[in-house]
Amino acid sequence: MLSHVEITARVAVTEAAHFGWSTKVEYSHDCFVCRRAGRTVSLRHGAEHGVCHSSQSPLEWQAGQGEIRPGTHPAPIRVTGFDSAGDGATRTLRCRLSFWWSPFTDAERPGAQVGELGAGPWVRLFYRVGCHACRDAGVDDWYGGEQSVQTNLVWPITRPCARCGTGLVTISGPPAINLVG
Repeated sequence: MLSHVEITARVAVTEAAHFGWSTKVEYSHDCFVCRRAGRTVSLRHGAEHGVCHSSQSPLEWQAGQGEIRPGTHPAPIRVTGFDSAGDGATRTLRCRLSFWWSPFTDAERPGAQVGELGAGPWVRLFYRVGCHACRDAGVDDWYGGEQSVQTNLVWPITRPCARCGTGLVTISGPPAINLVG
C-alpha cells in the first residue's frame, strides 16, 4: 500500500542568523524490501528513491550491481513534498515522505513490531546557519557547515556561532512525525 508520513520541524532564529534547511533527510523506516525494522533510509528531495542502509553485507539479489554499496539497497520511499517557510523569527520545514509498504516479519528479529510508522519513528533533518556578525566583520567562511537536528536529542537545543559565540538558533522540541492519509 502507498503510505505517507509528514515531518514538521520549527526553529527559532535570531536576527544574526542566516538559516537554510537542506534537502537531505534521514528517516527510520521498516523496510519490506530487506525485511528489517528500523532501518536508516537516506533521502534527498528530488531523488527517485531512498537508500536503505540495511546491513553490513549485500543482499542476495544485489550480486553484481556495482553502483549499490554493500549493505545498502534502493528503497521504495521518496520525498514528495518539501516546504520551507519563514515567519519572522521562526523557520518551519514540512516534509512529506511517500513510500510503498507491506506487512512483513523482521528477518533477524521475528518478534520485532513492524508498521507503516515503525515502533520508534526517528528522523534527522539537516541545515546550515551563518552568522551575520561574522559576515559583517569580513570573515570568509561565515556561513557554517552542515548541522543536523534529530528526534532523539535532549531539548531545547541552542546553536551559537562557533567563531564569535553570537546566538543563532534555538530548537525547542523534536521534529513531529505523523502518518497521514
